[in-house]
Amino acid sequence: MDHNLYSILGVSPTASAQEIKLAYKQLALKYHPDRNPGDARAEELFKVVNAAYQTLSDPGKRARYDLRLQYLREQRQAIRQHQPHHNPRYRQTRPPAPVSERHYQNIPRREGRRFVRKDLYITLGFFAFMFVFSVLLKSTMDYITGEDRYKTALSYIEHGKYSSAHSLLNDAIYFRPKHADAYLTRASISMNVYENYRAAVEDLNQVIALQDRPSAEVFLMRGKSLAKLEKYPEAERDFGIALTLDSTLHTAQLDRGEVRLFYLQKFEPAIADFTSFLRYTSKGESWANALTFRGFGYYKTGDYAASEADYRQVLQADNANGRVYYLLGRTELEQAQPDSACAHFNEAYRLGYSAALLELRANCR
Repeated sequence: MDHNLYSILGVSPTASAQEIKLAYKQLALKYHPDRNPGDARAEELFKVVNAAYQTLSDPGKRARYDLRLQYLREQRQAIRQHQPHHNPRYRQTRPPAPVSERHYQNIPRREGRRFVRKDLYITLGFFAFMFVFSVLLKSTMDYITGEDRYKTALSYIEHGKYSSAHSLLNDAIYFRPKHADAYLTRASISMNVYENYRAAVEDLNQVIALQDRPSAEVFLMRGKSLAKLEKYPEAERDFGIALTLDSTLHTAQLDRGEVRLFYLQKFEPAIADFTSFLRYTSKGESWANALTFRGFGYYKTGDYAASEADYRQVLQADNANGRVYYLLGRTELEQAQPDSACAHFNEAYRLGYSAALLELRANCR
């Protein structure tokens, strides 16, 4: 067999699309870089196999390639047929005859069938059929390939192979540009693995555009990414949409409360968000954070008693939280309780919260 794309995949030129795909999968698994780490030859073979498949899996590209192969075969056959036979029995004894010695005969023209309009319609219909058939075939193959890459990416994610999964998701989206689940999965990797929040927002925008009813989780993810990109009004809006779609998504209340409290200076709405979150949350890290943030919100609105009450609840659950001792001390200063405030600043500094040292120097002796 000649060395061509069919021989690379180990199939015959008459192989079906399914046979080509099966041969490609076997060779891709055999030479995949993840299964042959550090093997440069396997990596090169993987690229060659992939390139061969990209041509043979596309009906249009395969047809053009087959025509080129046929042309090359005919060229080689013609060269072999016209090579001179060096036989001494057949030697040229005189130069070729001049024009005056040659005899020409006029070939009468034959009246053939004329090309009529019906023939034109048949020809156009045939090409239109071939075009539609090629488009449908390509769409089907793209759908199958895109779905296969997406499912393989999911299995890679389960095994922690995020780089390979991200690459396969790129391929899945290339073959199926409207694959909303592939965009959503790629956005999750961009957010949680690569911390590429701009890419995550772009993918989530695609998900929202493609789905008739995007889930609350999609808007929550986009809100978190927008907050990381310091687009706080847009983040607040997305958290609100997420809560409208799913009122039980309480983590959106915590995230929106943080954005309102620390970046938009909306203290009262932030306090309302933290209060609602605490109503449905049991004790834990998120509970302590929400209580601390609400205490700070009360501090910013001048409700120092409520602020102190929240801080003391946190310290009852975690008496080694230096930051909360520091915040409690500041609240007590506002309530004219310098002795208690200094004691809490001192405890915060002892626990490693260095900002308390400034308060000790400024307010305590």
